[in-house]
Amino acid sequence: SRVCRVLVSNQSGIEMGTGFIIGPNLLMTNNHVIPNAEVAQQSIAEFNYELDALGRKLPSFRYQINADIFHTSNETLLDYTIVGVHSSLDLPSLERWGTLKLNAVTRPIPDEHVTIIQHPKGGPKKIALTANQVVNLEKQYLNYTTDTMQGSSGSPVFNDEWEVIAIHHAYGGVKKDARGNQRHVNQGILISSIRDDAGVLWPTE
Repeated sequence: SRVCRVLVSNQSGIEMGTGFIIGPNLLMTNNHVIPNAEVAQQSIAEFNYELDALGRKLPSFRYQINADIFHTSNETLLDYTIVGVHSSLDLPSLERWGTLKLNAVTRPIPDEHVTIIQHPKGGPKKIALTANQVVNLEKQYLNYTTDTMQGSSGSPVFNDEWEVIAIHHAYGGVKKDARGNQRHVNQGILISSIRDDAGVLWPTE
């Protein structure tokens, strides 16, 4: 429930990504999803956009992004954005959705298992559970085999303790794993690389 669909209005219509709550009324997603405060003003965070065990759509709730709280790093650098989320008397308290724990200390290792919760193609929330392995680390990037689609940008990448260790960023191309094999990988930005850049918006325990 801490992971939401991000809807961004622009001249070509509505583009979609994924985001997640990192602190009180604070949302993280990619810079290429919400690149600036002007775009943030036209964006919405939609929670509970998912299906129940019988495949029925659950009621979802849309919150306006608060562009007064905004910090970002360019797509070519750390590709993340932290923005505020407006609460509303007409909607459930944002505390209802909870907060994800960020792990900026433990560096993943090759073959470690990772999981992504995402809104692929802007659809209902899904958890990628198969073929999920870390391939390698490159500077601020974490490369993994986990399957993603358009709309997955901004998804949290979890370790086995369900701590966020990276934010999904893009397709990463072909990389060599620890055994020298060529692997098609997806790529995230390490939370450990984001922590120092986030400054005062980094959530406290």
